[in-house]
Amino acid sequence: MPAFNARLLERCLALGDKDHYRKGGRETDLFAEDRKALLALPETRFDVVTWKRMKADKYGIVTVEGRHRYAAGPEHAGRELIVGLRAFEVELLDASGARITTHPRAYGDNPTSSKRPVPADRAAVATGPGPGPTARSGRRFPTRCANGSTGRRARSSPRGCARPARAERESGWANAVAAMAEILETTGGIDRAGVCLAAARHAAGTEPVAYDEPVDLTEYDLAFAGREDNA
Repeated sequence: MPAFNARLLERCLALGDKDHYRKGGRETDLFAEDRKALLALPETRFDVVTWKRMKADKYGIVTVEGRHRYAAGPEHAGRELIVGLRAFEVELLDASGARITTHPRAYGDNPTSSKRPVPADRAAVATGPGPGPTARSGRRFPTRCANGSTGRRARSSPRGCARPARAERESGWANAVAAMAEILETTGGIDRAGVCLAAARHAAGTEPVAYDEPVDLTEYDLAFAGREDNA
């Protein structure tokens, strides 16, 4: 954009090299005479921005247009914030007007989150037909997520997470897909509750709990498998 504006200015100034159709002199020279009568511009540049007062959720996130989430930080959870909407950025201020942070502004109908964008290898956005569960707008899960959602763990629950509609609705598509990949990688299967919880954590930008020793849930799996067999 800056390069385009520079070329546009040069082309506009070049138009002034021709003579004025009525006054006969060069338009550039005539404009120089007119500038002597112009008022000085304000010292402060005009800021094209819309300010709104919005309340952050329990994670310290404000949602703009019902789908674009911008994180102020957990220390601002539940507090009223001042949100500045510009063409290319969103500025967050606290209630007193002190600046908190600035995020690039997002557009479009799909949910977005400024805190934790989904990695490129997990996005797997597809526009054509393909195997595996699909979401609206032609978006498709990564193959490993689609395969994992049809495994034993997903079949064991009548409300399996073949399509994480709730996680997407609450935390955004990118966070839902990242959560599915994470749950599949750590547990070997996908369940709706786990995906919703992980997606909310991704949206809040918090890291998972790290234990000193790896947690083995094999015994629980065997216990539940035995209960299903007895049933």
